[in-house]
Amino acid sequence: MSLDEHESRRQLCSMSLGYTAYDVWATQARRERRYNIARLLNASSTVKRIRAECAFRALGEVGRTEANIARALAGLEPDTVATGPVTGTSALSRELMSRAAFALAEGRDLIAEELGDLYVCSGCGELMEGAPAVCAICGTVREGFLAFRAAESMGALGPNKLMRSLEQSIQTLHALMADLDDELLSHRVGTVSLKEMVGHLTDMDVVFRERAWLILETDNPRLPSAHPPTLEKAAMYADHTIGDLLDSFQVSRQQTLGLLRGLTAAAWHRTGHHIIFGTIPLTHQGNWVVEHERSHLIEMAQIRHDLLEAQSDNRPITLHDNLIPEILDGE
Repeated sequence: MSLDEHESRRQLCSMSLGYTAYDVWATQARRERRYNIARLLNASSTVKRIRAECAFRALGEVGRTEANIARALAGLEPDTVATGPVTGTSALSRELMSRAAFALAEGRDLIAEELGDLYVCSGCGELMEGAPAVCAICGTVREGFLAFRAAESMGALGPNKLMRSLEQSIQTLHALMADLDDELLSHRVGTVSLKEMVGHLTDMDVVFRERAWLILETDNPRLPSAHPPTLEKAAMYADHTIGDLLDSFQVSRQQTLGLLRGLTAAAWHRTGHHIIFGTIPLTHQGNWVVEHERSHLIEMAQIRHDLLEAQSDNRPITLHDNLIPEILDGE
């Protein structure tokens, strides 16, 4: 094995492991609602992915699609080599991670003043805070950078898809609760029941609507800094009937849709100031509530399935870690 090939294999192993580490850590940060730290980790994982791809190509492992499929069927088995550290390997990466460690030591996410918009060069994988005109390493122009902006940290759905998602949740919730008796609806999987989750989604819808109203009716308002209600606070809904909980969600959601329906593109891009994310458009908060809701609806579908399955064999009900969308802390 030549020195160049050995280095490319070392890079491939190191960057692939680093990509996996940062990607999984980013998912965990989102579950803990540390969205800016998740943005940093997502950018870091992209750095590793791009550099792993460069090493993979340098090793001659990428041909025409016909050859790639044949290689996949034959079973790709690249040699592995010792890598050394696979994360925190650049000065900027260590600085950004140190900022995150400081914030976490204070029990919080990074705030807007502590983490700017991040960019990764699609040519070489260089990580940058702020976007220069060209990459200092390989000369790729700014238009070739991958962006990890605070304003898009919740997702990039546009107004039409946001409205469709908000509208569909009413029907989805009714379907998930159908044919379940009160005992099943009140059964706690971990620390929460389906009834409490429905109440929690209503609470979150109210917070979103209040923020949306502020953004639409005032100029660049400071959005309330208080954290939205957590699942822990939804315990009070355990004694409510599922009919009342579903009615409350539907009433709240119809009010939210009434506020948003017919908005112009300019209205969706009106902004407010959020202490964690900085200046953000209404679409940011729309993506925030939709992503939060989507995670819980997946979780609720899994719980419904497990509840019905458990009726027949009395096995304990558990939920896979990958489906738990939030830990009771943070924004």
